[in-house]
Amino acid sequence: MRRARVQFSTEAVYGVPVMKFTLSYDGPLPSSGNKPKNQAKWEIRSAISPQLQDLWSSHPAMQLVKIRRFFPKSGGFYMEGHHSISYPIVEIKNTTNEEQIDLCSPINKHGSWFLPLVRDSFDLHCGLRIIFQRREEPGRIYQGGDIDGRLKTLIDGLTMPQHAEQIADPENGSTSEAPIYCLLEDDHMISGLSVESERLLGHSNQAKDYVRLTIEVDVRVRTARGYNQSFLG
Repeated sequence: MRRARVQFSTEAVYGVPVMKFTLSYDGPLPSSGNKPKNQAKWEIRSAISPQLQDLWSSHPAMQLVKIRRFFPKSGGFYMEGHHSISYPIVEIKNTTNEEQIDLCSPINKHGSWFLPLVRDSFDLHCGLRIIFQRREEPGRIYQGGDIDGRLKTLIDGLTMPQHAEQIADPENGSTSEAPIYCLLEDDHMISGLSVESERLLGHSNQAKDYVRLTIEVDVRVRTARGYNQSFLG
């Protein structure tokens, strides 16, 4: 089978290796084009959320993350401050809730709650390697919708909604007790991206924009600190 490789970043994913896992998506993937495909992005987000919820509940690193989710704003076990705090570092042995950062706190966006994995509170970023199976010939990158635009739709679907119009179902994930799990807090946290295109066989009855995606995620820490050491094993 012919395979076309599309490299969107020539730089290797930098930082300390953390963990790798694989997500999958089967369904329509239209190009973003001139009009935002908010419903399509929401469907991707909804398909990915249960997979990430399973990861949060089963991966050893995520188990430790949840246990150690509260970090003193001015210093922890290693007498270091959180990277978002600029004031002098002092050791705090006893803290109140007001003096702590909840590293796993759900984030409210336009009335709905989301729980991203690759997020600023842990100083994380990631690389993505995508196996892009579609009904077109592998080498015909622009047939059936430009692949750049379709990847934009995908990445937006992997990310928390940034605008109110991207909340396609305000009732879903509207409470902190049941947030929608997302891969990314913001798309700038992707530091490497590669795509391999293959022809999708046996789905001739599906719409032209139907795809099967295998998304390999390589999570990294920008700087190893006490509060993100759980990811390092």
